[in-house]
Amino acid sequence: MSITFAKKIQECPICSSTSVRRSTRRGFVERIWFRLAFVWPYRCDECDSRFWGFHRSVQGWTRALF
Repeated sequence: MSITFAKKIQECPICSSTSVRRSTRRGFVERIWFRLAFVWPYRCDECDSRFWGFHRSVQGWTRALF
């Protein structure tokens, strides 16, 4: 199992498709720990790969702080 993080949420890191959507969380770590870190699972509709990204609204919120 490998964990892939996306540089841009709007683009799949594997195939560079822009057809991505949020995926459902699975297991304790994804439901609790990743939620606290504002990390969300995403899935590409083209290649069906699953990857991780930071929640969009949190990025804007942290930029406002700094």
